[in-house]
Amino acid sequence: MQQDYKTEMRAMTEGLAEWCHRRERQRQRVARTLIGAAVLVAAITVTAVALLVPQSTDTFVEGDLQCCTAEACDRITLILAKI
Repeated sequence: MQQDYKTEMRAMTEGLAEWCHRRERQRQRVARTLIGAAVLVAAITVTAVALLVPQSTDTFVEGDLQCCTAEACDRITLILAKI
């Protein structure tokens, strides 16, 4: 009876170490794939934003705002008065 038990246990555990190693390699491969995909998505997003978002430009006011504040206020007052 004791021999049957040992034979059964050996049969059940035989190959378990290999299975555990395969499983660990599979987990590592999946983790590396997910990290690589995340890096790729981040790179694509940054590139798309850099190419698609327009550059900000000063189209309404040019130069130093300190020196033309009074002039700009006078223009706005005149424009509003005409309306």
